[in-house]
Amino acid sequence: MYMEESYMQPNNPSNEERYKMLKRALEVLNRPEDLENIIEMMSPPRDITTILPEGSCKGIKVGIIGAGLAGLSSAFELRKLGFDITIFEMQEKRIGGRIYTHYFDKDEGLYAELGAMRIPVSHETTWHYINTFDLKTSPFIQSDENTYIYIRHKRAKNDLLGKDVMKKIYPEFKLTPKERVTPWQKLISYVLTTPLLNMSPEVRKEILKVQQEYPLEIDYLDNFSTRKMMEKLGLSEGAIELISGLEPFIGMSYYNSYFEPLQEEYNVENLYRYKIDGGFVNLSNSFYKSLMSKKPREVFNIKEKNLGKVTLKTGSTVVALSKHNKDDKVIVEYKQHNKSQERFNQTFDFVICSIPFASLRNVELFPMFSNEKMQAIKEVNYMCAQKVFFLCNKRFWEEDGIYGGASSTDLPIGKVWYVDQRYNSKIDNNDCHNKKKNKSNDKGVLLASYIVGQDALRLGNLDEKTKIESVKRQVEQVHGLKRGYLDSVVEDVKIIQWEREQGFYGGYCYFMPSQHRLFSYPMITPEYDNRVYFAGEHTSVLHAWCQGALSSGMKAANEIAQYCKFIM
Repeated sequence: MYMEESYMQPNNPSNEERYKMLKRALEVLNRPEDLENIIEMMSPPRDITTILPEGSCKGIKVGIIGAGLAGLSSAFELRKLGFDITIFEMQEKRIGGRIYTHYFDKDEGLYAELGAMRIPVSHETTWHYINTFDLKTSPFIQSDENTYIYIRHKRAKNDLLGKDVMKKIYPEFKLTPKERVTPWQKLISYVLTTPLLNMSPEVRKEILKVQQEYPLEIDYLDNFSTRKMMEKLGLSEGAIELISGLEPFIGMSYYNSYFEPLQEEYNVENLYRYKIDGGFVNLSNSFYKSLMSKKPREVFNIKEKNLGKVTLKTGSTVVALSKHNKDDKVIVEYKQHNKSQERFNQTFDFVICSIPFASLRNVELFPMFSNEKMQAIKEVNYMCAQKVFFLCNKRFWEEDGIYGGASSTDLPIGKVWYVDQRYNSKIDNNDCHNKKKNKSNDKGVLLASYIVGQDALRLGNLDEKTKIESVKRQVEQVHGLKRGYLDSVVEDVKIIQWEREQGFYGGYCYFMPSQHRLFSYPMITPEYDNRVYFAGEHTSVLHAWCQGALSSGMKAANEIAQYCKFIM
């Protein structure tokens, strides 16, 4: 949804409050009938203790490759049944995968979310764990009318009705007479909602499933790129070019599958978002503390003697998987970063592979997985993604009345996000700045550039000094600041380029046309006679989101429990 209405979002919303927000969003989109289906499809899988009794799997060994959210949630659930769990994590100094919070100060009040930074209210499984660990949340401000749209060196305000953009930026593009009088938010909404509204609610529901076959309407849409769908819906080339600057993330994925933004639109992920107070790392740290505790409060209803043992091996890179033909065991070979090239191995009854397929591509497999799985590992697309954060000695953007949201540009920096992590009071999406004028001289963290796709690769490959200089000058352009203004304002910089991060090779999975139909089901199919399972955002219906990683981890754990029930 691109046209927000004023609504006071509460801190730490209850389930009822989240459902109320979701219902409001769906009513604006003219499909309130999707509410129950979305809640059902996004809810966490059944609790693993309903499949087998607590402690019933003592002595059964499970190896988990990757300590991201998928791996951590798998371990959290399997532990309830008593499994003996070993987690292999390539990173030496952190866990959490794409949960990555960087603190600029010792007090941890000024920080940058290098990975995940927001949670839609519809993401039931993510909220399940937020509630389980009693984490505090506050609204993530998605838009502010004082932010900017800067395209073709023309600057406009990001007002909710799009009037300033229509006046100052529309003349730069060859639009049809109808497009010229249509707010840009409605142009984007038209592209994303028209196919949804042409489906019945029961067919739309299938969008949030991973299965072997889909209704013809869904398979048909998967054949289109976003650009091709825009053309099919009658948008002019001028409108397509305009939208690529107004929403850089859409523009940089024009040739990816149209199914990707369609899933997010169905799930109403563009409105009523939240952040975890103090940083998303609190989520991964909560998993860690629970898994390492002998008496975790989160599973107080399970006896200590019935809980499984969890071993975390950081700095351990899995290099090979093989099947032991005599007893169906799986052998995991790995290297430890402080042990040169020496290989170690451990044998497990089951393995969950939760690392990205981009990383799994470098793991030796004996024997190979199925043809479909191997093809998915080779072909599935991962988006380049880069973030550049500035620690500023003053929040200069507040001088323009900006207290959240983002400015969009057609410059290489993509979007500029104003995410002040310290405000935890109730926030009105459209008028939050009236409450904060007395803090405008404090330090602040600016997400000066968030970009994906080709521009992330192009900007990312500049040397660091040139990159920082380029981002500073472009942010100055967007805000109409004097050249060099930021040189005395920016005190520190943190950059992440996810395709260069060890073990990731990309920001997130993002299908190309037809890949949903070809690979989504083979990607989750167990291998080695139901001894190797798969999890991670790439194996879910919601790529790039915590929801996808967490729900896939729970599902993989449940599948192992179900198989154990069958063979016991």
